[in-house]
Amino acid sequence: MYADSVISAAAFAPVLGLLVERLELAPEIAAAKWLSGQPLTDAARERIVIDAAVAAAERAGADPDYVAAVFSDQIAAAKQVQLATFDAWSSGAASPPVVAPDLATQIRPALDRITGELVPALAAVQAYRGHAACAAAVERGLGEAAPGAEELSDALRVAVAHLCD
Repeated sequence: MYADSVISAAAFAPVLGLLVERLELAPEIAAAKWLSGQPLTDAARERIVIDAAVAAAERAGADPDYVAAVFSDQIAAAKQVQLATFDAWSSGAASPPVVAPDLATQIRPALDRITGELVPALAAVQAYRGHAACAAAVERGLGEAAPGAEELSDALRVAVAHLCD
């Protein structure tokens, strides 16, 4: 078993940085969906994302079930941010967007790039996931990966739910 000091927050830095980057796109996704009238949930698109991540996991030598669980968490976290954003616009607490990036040509390529980097990063940390020190390392890493990102903190908890067993 690993001691807490053996699993450093730095081990999770690439993963956590990518999770934060992915979540930071959620308000832009919300804006695109708001203006186009698309629903927040798109089960078919979610399945495509998870299937692509699983295929990438198989190529990268990562546990496909682990990657699928983490990506399911990413989708849930992003929807949480999108819902909060929609709620703020609907209630008048924030002004709704008047322009938004295009989902297909601007946002999805960014998400695809993150996926391409996230899967190998998950492969690199998957050996730690069952160790008692894993959760502590992730917790320390969150503070370093998202300083000042209080608006994402609840969603980040969802995003990291399956990084450790």
